[in-house]
Amino acid sequence: MKRRRLLTTVSLLGAAFLAGCGQTDAETTSEATSSSAAETVEVTTVTVAHTQSSAPMNYVDENGESTGYEVSVLKAIDELLPQYEFEYVPTSDEDLLIGIESGKYDVGTKGAWYTEERAQKFIFPENYIGASSIGVLIRSEDAAEITDLESFAAAGKSLVPISPNNAQYNVIQAFNDEHPDTPIELTAADVFEIADAYTWLLEGRYDGYFAVKTAYEVNVLAEGAPYSQYKDDFSYFVYEALPTWPLFNKEQQELADAYDEAFLQLEEDGTIDDLMIEFLGENTFQYVKE
Repeated sequence: MKRRRLLTTVSLLGAAFLAGCGQTDAETTSEATSSSAAETVEVTTVTVAHTQSSAPMNYVDENGESTGYEVSVLKAIDELLPQYEFEYVPTSDEDLLIGIESGKYDVGTKGAWYTEERAQKFIFPENYIGASSIGVLIRSEDAAEITDLESFAAAGKSLVPISPNNAQYNVIQAFNDEHPDTPIELTAADVFEIADAYTWLLEGRYDGYFAVKTAYEVNVLAEGAPYSQYKDDFSYFVYEALPTWPLFNKEQQELADAYDEAFLQLEEDGTIDDLMIEFLGENTFQYVKE
């Protein structure tokens, strides 16, 4: 949807008066000149979908405002793009993906990772918006022996099954390709509740759960978290960070290009780093493996 905003500037160029008395041949008339200039700027309304309960990346705060790291980056980008006006729509993961593909939404953010399937449906810009730290949740009793993914693999430890459609599955596949002598057994997951993973770990059914760091913080470390009573029983280490991307509708290449230009400005002026510290506690780009 497009709206026209009329910006009118009226400028008075000036008036001069010359007068002569008693001499008709020197008589002049007064003259005043004014002019006005009108400029029309076309402002396009951009409908931005975001997940509503994916703190700290995207969520709705206690005042009903859209916020989170990714949402805040898009708000900062909007400030740099006078030709656009962003409107935010909190929604579900499913509606976000379907809505962007159909054109209901122009762009969406959900902490999305890159997949070949998504690349067929959406425009990925040149610059990812954030990075989601992933690593392995283990039992505290193993923390002295297991400090990284290499030691986890060398000890022959087992992972909670991972869905093949999940980017984490590809991360473990890549790790195994790089470590053919000590691969991690990779089991494709059936559908299960995330809560099962924490229970299985406590029970000793599996030795590690490959999880997003923020999920560990929300489910284990946060006050009142579902598994906060077991926080002393768990330990966590970061393996890497996966870039997260805004997803643009296939017809929104111009918008994606404008996003890229503005994002680079925000990186240069320190805004991206400031927002990461505010919402994530650190700049997670440091964990991204190029």
